[in-house]
Amino acid sequence: MLVLPNELIGEIVAHAKEETPDEVCGWLAGKGNRAVRAYRVANAAEDPTRNFTMQPEEQLATMRKIREAGLDLTATYHSHPCTPAEPSTRDLALAAYPGSFHVIVSLAGGKSEVRCHRITGAGCRPAALLVERS
Repeated sequence: MLVLPNELIGEIVAHAKEETPDEVCGWLAGKGNRAVRAYRVANAAEDPTRNFTMQPEEQLATMRKIREAGLDLTATYHSHPCTPAEPSTRDLALAAYPGSFHVIVSLAGGKSEVRCHRITGAGCRPAALLVERS
């Protein structure tokens, strides 16, 4: 189960809305299964309206920031502006960091939905998402 403060959910949904129709991406960092901070990473995909690829140099710089803050990578997040909050075939094929959660923000149908998944070499399964109210 991934634990996210309500404010963090709001932050990643706002990020998705700001850049729609492009997909956004980033990392959530914290300790154990609890994320406490979101880090945006630029989408360097050739067609950002259909997929995401984290910008490599920014990825390295962000990982350094996470370590310097004394945090661990907890989850990868990205958005699906027009499709459900389920991993696409491409998401499954390119998923990195199998020990982390994968959070998808869907904006399909004009409303936001956030879902969490575990993607490993053995496949994909839904993961529970506990939203902490402030």
